[in-house]
Amino acid sequence: MSNPFLTAVNKYNLLENNDTVAVALSGGADSVSLLHMLYSVKQKYNLTLYAIHINHMIRGAEADRDEEFCRKYCEKLSVKLFVKRIDVPSIAKDEKISTELCGRNVRYKAFDELSKELGCKIATAHTLSDNAETFMINLIRGTSLNGLCAIPEKRDYIIRPLILCDRAYIESYCKANSLDFVTDSTNLTDDYTRNKIRHNVITELKKINPSFETSLKRLCDDAKNLAEYMDKQTAAAMSDCKREYGYSTQKTCELDKIIRQNVIKKICLESTSCIPEHIHIELIEKILAKGGSVDLFGNFRAVAKQGILRIEKTENNNTDEELLFSNIIDKEFIFNNIKYFVKEIKNTDITVENQIYLSDEEINAAVLRTRRQGDKIYFEERNLTKPLRKAMNEFKIPSELRDEIPLVAVNSNVKWCKGIKSVQTSYSAEKRKFIICEQGRIFLCIRT
Repeated sequence: MSNPFLTAVNKYNLLENNDTVAVALSGGADSVSLLHMLYSVKQKYNLTLYAIHINHMIRGAEADRDEEFCRKYCEKLSVKLFVKRIDVPSIAKDEKISTELCGRNVRYKAFDELSKELGCKIATAHTLSDNAETFMINLIRGTSLNGLCAIPEKRDYIIRPLILCDRAYIESYCKANSLDFVTDSTNLTDDYTRNKIRHNVITELKKINPSFETSLKRLCDDAKNLAEYMDKQTAAAMSDCKREYGYSTQKTCELDKIIRQNVIKKICLESTSCIPEHIHIELIEKILAKGGSVDLFGNFRAVAKQGILRIEKTENNNTDEELLFSNIIDKEFIFNNIKYFVKEIKNTDITVENQIYLSDEEINAAVLRTRRQGDKIYFEERNLTKPLRKAMNEFKIPSELRDEIPLVAVNSNVKWCKGIKSVQTSYSAEKRKFIICEQGRIFLCIRT
C-alpha cells in the first residue's frame, strides 16, 4: 500500500534536511496522525519537532480536555508543546465576525508568531477530504480559478503533508498505530456549512465515485498550474500596459478577455487593497474604449481618460500640507496617503531623469508640497521659465491629478515636480543630489 504522506512530502518538497517543524495539534485524528508521521521521519530528515495547540475557549470543559490530551501526547513523544488560550467568542463579538472566522484568524496569527520566533515551518493537518470540502464550499459560493485550487500543499511557512491522505486512510492509520485522539463535538452536527457538505454532499458523491476526492485533487492541481500560468501572463501584460499615471487603455483593450479581466482585477487590488466584484470589472471594460468613469466600492472610482486607465479616490485629496525638505532626507514619510523615501546619492556620475540640484541654502528653504497659484518652473536646457500649469499641460499630467502630485519648491520656484522631466542638467560642486522613491519606484532625483 502506498504511503500518501510520504508521496506528498516528496511530490511537493514539503520537508528538507534539518528542518524545524511545529505541528498544529488540535488533538483530533488528523493532527495526531500528522505529528506521529512526522515523528516517524524525524531521524531521516534530522527534524526538530514542536507542536502548538490553540484553545479557542469555545467548548468549555471539552476544550480543556483537548488541551490536556495534547499535553500528555506531546509528553509521550518528548515533543515541546506551545499552548495558547484565546477567548475567541469575545474577540468575535468585538470584531463583529463569526466565531468560525475569528478562530481561523487567531490560529494563523499564532502560527505566524511561532514561525517567526522559532524560524520554523508550521504543519497543518489538512487532508484530501478537507481539500474536497473546501473545493465544494468555494464552488457553491461562486469562485474564480484560484478558488478551484482549493487548499495549497504549501504556502509561505505553512506545509500540509496530509493533503493526499483521505479520511479513511487517517482512520486506518490511527487503528494500525494504536493512536488515541479526541473528537470535537461540533464536527458531528450540521450547524456549519463544512459539516453539511462533509456529511451529505461528499458522502453522496463518493457513492457515485469512491475515488471522488482523489479525482478532484487532480482537477485542483490542474487549476493551480493554470492559475500560475495566468498570473505570469497577467504580470507581463500589466508591465506592458503600465504608463506614468496608470495603464494604457488601448493596450489593455487589445488583451485577450481573460487576461484583460485579470489585469483589471490586479489594478483594482493594488490601488484599493480590495478584490473587485465581477460587475466592477465589466463596467471598467466598458469605459476602456470610449473613456469615462465608474464608481467602485468605498471612495474609489475607475477613470479612463486621455488613453490612461487609473483608480482614484473620489474625495478631493488636495492638501495644504508641506514638509521641510531638510527634515525628510534619508527618511520614510507619508504624503497624500502615499509612502515615500528620500535618499541622498553620493555618486555624482549617476545620471537619472528628473534630477534636482539644490545648494545647502536651497535645501534649508525647500518644501515638499502640492501646487499653488503663482508657481513657476525653470528649464535650464531651454533657458526658459514657465508657469507650472503650462508645464503640466506640456507634459500631459492629467488635470484631475494636478492638485495631488508632490513637488519640491523654494517659495514659488518649483525645483522638481513629479511627471515633469529634468529641469536642471548641469552639475556644480556646491550642490547635492537625492532620490525620492514611491512604493519602491524611483520617480524623483534631487541634489548633486
